[in-house]
Amino acid sequence: MRETSDGLMNLALFAIDHATSSVVPRGGPLIPFAVIEKDGDRDLHRFEVGRLEAMVAAGRHFVREQNDLDRVAFAWDGYLSLDGERSDAVFVEASDAHAPSSVILAQCYATRGRFHTRTFAVGQPVHMGTGNLF
Repeated sequence: MRETSDGLMNLALFAIDHATSSVVPRGGPLIPFAVIEKDGDRDLHRFEVGRLEAMVAAGRHFVREQNDLDRVAFAWDGYLSLDGERSDAVFVEASDAHAPSSVILAQCYATRGRFHTRTFAVGQPVHMGTGNLF
């Protein structure tokens, strides 16, 4: 596994925080988004094009088409199974520009209350391993 740069980890944590704060007040679902970082500036792009699978595919396609960036993070909503237990989670995959591998983080969240109106983060972000965003 390659070493993760401080800049990449900062962007990944920014994206996981943004994704979590977008879901926690409302209970989800999260509209997938990408954060493009270039020369210290960050631009956020959302992908709302039908079903979740189509939104994730559109976001990944958008990211792969970008040529002028320093790094990128892509976030989506899904499920995470840990120790045989399935949880709602937001995921972030982040990569330096056209790097051979990316870092993947997940943040579990839960909804409680009589009418499932209280949503909160569960634990800390979990490093899920590496991927191939580009």
